[in-house]
Formats: sequence, C-alpha cells, structure tokens
Amino acid sequence: MKAIAIPFATLLFAAHLLPVEARQTQALSECVALSAGHQGTRVSGKQFLLKDGDAHYRVQFAGHCDAVARSSKIRIETQGQLNQLCPQETSVRTSNASCSVRSVETIGAEEYERQARRNRR
Repeated sequence: MKAIAIPFATLLFAAHLLPVEARQTQALSECVALSAGHQGTRVSGKQFLLKDGDAHYRVQFAGHCDAVARSSKIRIETQGQLNQLCPQETSVRTSNASCSVRSVETIGAEEYERQARRNRR
C-alpha cells in the first residue's frame, strides 16, 4: 500500500505546482454561441485568440491561415450558423477566404492577455 501512496502523493504535489493557466486550458467539448461583440486577436497563421465576454478561446487552424492576418473582419461559423463555435466543423471566413478550424481550447483570461500582449510587440 505504501508503494502506491508515495507515487500518488508525488503526483498530487506536482499537480499543485502547475500554473493555474495550465490547469484551466482544456479542449472545447460542445458548441458555444458567440455574442455579436466577440473579439479576435491573431497570434500566428496557425492560430488566433478569441474573447467573448468572460470566455477566452485559442482557435487552431487545420493549416496555415494567412487570410486572418490580412483581414480586419472575420466571421466564425459552423455548418452555416454564424457566431457558432464548435469543437468540429467550424470555419473562420474573411471576405475572400475560408480556413478550417482543427481544434478549440478554452483558456484563462491571464493566458489570453499574455499571448495577446506578446503578439502586439
């Protein structure tokens, strides 16, 4: 029993040392209806950050998406439904291009601000 208790206690202690942000990041499990006031921040051609009220997301593209960097207005939709963010079948559209979303993660406000600030430099 001691042999099991020691590794388990070590694991619990190590989990406690993880930054709060690392514990808050998780894959989006169901669709989310975004408000009309959501805001996006481009991080790279492979991902962007999305803020909707108190909710924050990291959106990863299936491939490279330069269109997001060049466009001042983007639309997020899933199967034709505007402002619908889902773990699958979501696309980000600009006036002249469409990019498929590979994954969506929820992130904490601090992680969102940290990555957005890094991008502004």
